[in-house]
Amino acid sequence: KSKWQQTILVEEFSSVADFLLVYIDEAHPSDGWAAPGISSSFDVKKHRNQEDRCAAAHQLLKRFSLPPQCQIVADCMDNNANVAYGVSFERVCIVQRQKIAYLGGKGPFFYNLQEVRLWLEQNFRKR
Repeated sequence: KSKWQQTILVEEFSSVADFLLVYIDEAHPSDGWAAPGISSSFDVKKHRNQEDRCAAAHQLLKRFSLPPQCQIVADCMDNNANVAYGVSFERVCIVQRQKIAYLGGKGPFFYNLQEVRLWLEQNFRKR
């Protein structure tokens, strides 16, 4: 459901916003810790270098077929984007004029796309 909501947001608001997915450190690597009861067909090992991380981002892009209006990049191995935005697992950040205008809750428990939609509608009124 979350993936579908993300796709709809991108498609509806791409005329007023640029969308960028930043792939960070893998939360549940196939060769590392995984939460009990979670199995994933997205088989990604712990990233050992930037090439591994970029390959994982590319695999994510192919597997979930993001809308073409959404670009994907990979965080550096020092995790500077993850640290700077306090991501943890997933988080929406809206930047306007080089400043954070909206910072959503940390996922998975406080990740709320309905709140993001409301913010976008209030600030960009659908055209």
